[in-house]
Amino acid sequence: MVQTQAAMEAYNAYWVNSPLPAANVLWMVAIIIVAILALWQARTFVSQF
Repeated sequence: MVQTQAAMEAYNAYWVNSPLPAANVLWMVAIIIVAILALWQARTFVSQF
């Protein structure tokens, strides 16, 4: 599916005007943090047995 130039400009403008700093990569950082927390929780849960 090919995006039009207007769609790409709107997408880029969305991230540029975002209130969050570096929002286009912040979601990936958030996923990595949640994954690390999940692994830590799983490890502490398993270590109780």
